Amino acid sequence: MPIVDRNNLEASLKLALSPENNPKRNFLQSVELIITFKEVDVKKGELKLREIVVLPKPPSKSKKVLVVPTIQQLEYAKKAEPNVILTKEELQKLQGNKRATKKLARQNDWFLIAPDSMSLVGRILGPALGPRGKFPTPLPNTADITEYILRFKRSTIVKTKDQPQTQVFIGTEDQQIGDLAENALSVLNTIETKGLAQKVRNIYVKTTMGKVVKVELG
Repeated sequence: MPIVDRNNLEASLKLALSPENNPKRNFLQSVELIITFKEVDVKKGELKLREIVVLPKPPSKSKKVLVVPTIQQLEYAKKAEPNVILTKEELQKLQGNKRATKKLARQNDWFLIAPDSMSLVGRILGPALGPRGKFPTPLPNTADITEYILRFKRSTIVKTKDQPQTQVFIGTEDQQIGDLAENALSVLNTIETKGLAQKVRNIYVKTTMGKVVKVELG
């Protein structure tokens, strides 16, 4: 049996996006799924999540991706139009520039790095990424990385820190309710595949500045 019925999920999303719970703002708000867990001891490491989920219905506000490709991958990387492309040489020039590295860490969501530049990224960007809970992800060795980058532009992350809960981006407020529900179900499917379905205490949905709406389980 699934963690939540799709109809219940759609009803809660509709309520969360209603004017009374989601007053109009002057920016496009994200829609978030909050999952709390029971019967787990975070301090003992019983709940460790860091899972990447490709959203089946791409949000209109795509995630910002920084790419450090190889020379062979450079032209393919440009086709995907990531937020930032750095060559290995450009990355090396950032050594010691804390202001620039912090800005890159703040303004990007994903960091896709060619394997031969991973140690360099760890040294130069690592100190800025770590405190923000961000991390470099290796690029495949193939030359054509266009589709790989595009996947991350519509990907979200399911992660836990020091609390028995996770708060996950599932889309933007201008998307259809059905599309947001499908994205949320992809996240919940990841929770199920990790064997945590029975550990779910509550599920909520909300927009960035909106009120939290509880989803009926079952």
